[in-house]
Amino acid sequence: MTRLARAELLKLVTTRLLLWNGLLLLALEVLVITLNITQDSTLALASPSRQREIASIAAVSALVSLILGIVSSAGEYGHGTIAHTLLVAPVRPRVAAAKLTASALAGAALALAAGAFAWGYAALLLSARSVPVHLGSGETLRVLPATVLAAAITGAIGVGFGLLVRRQTGAIVIAFVWLLVVEPLLALAGIQEYAPGHTIASVVEAGTQSADLLGFGAGLLLALGYAAAFAVAGAVALARTDVS
Repeated sequence: MTRLARAELLKLVTTRLLLWNGLLLLALEVLVITLNITQDSTLALASPSRQREIASIAAVSALVSLILGIVSSAGEYGHGTIAHTLLVAPVRPRVAAAKLTASALAGAALALAAGAFAWGYAALLLSARSVPVHLGSGETLRVLPATVLAAAITGAIGVGFGLLVRRQTGAIVIAFVWLLVVEPLLALAGIQEYAPGHTIASVVEAGTQSADLLGFGAGLLLALGYAAAFAVAGAVALARTDVS
């Protein structure tokens, strides 16, 4: 990893946003896993697919990674630090590449931590209810690396999108509107599986897709394509931005 990428990673891991988003993700996992395991019957919880579904709450880390990516790029414009960054590193494509690398790594690390906690906490509660634990089955374990991969991709997408929009709050709002409003509307045309959010979901599903998602391989390729497209567009936007 280059010095510039390490510097960008240091920015991410020392910001309070990462801490608060990490704590929020942890609290959400505790809430969702606790409610599901304490409210479901032991018969339902004994199903490997049900346990997989419960542990999959860790996939929310991909959304957090998207936000981190946006903040790492658009946030510099909002706080006025982009000029200082470009003074230290005037070759703008390298700055964009460093931000992409750092956000992808931070997102992957966050997803790994979220997944490890979700699996451990779920196993603890299942054991407390004397339910056989199937979280170590191959089908269930595939969700963890798939979630890590998805979070790395969304981190890169967030950086590219943030460089394009250059407004932190605006970029986050647009991203949420797209995911919560636009993509569901695409279902009316039957093309929702090709949308960015659905391709990320197909990666997380790791081969156990529902009917409205692409297969894992196709979803992964399209998600990487989105990441590459946003990365290139963001790098071009950064190169053409007049920063004073």
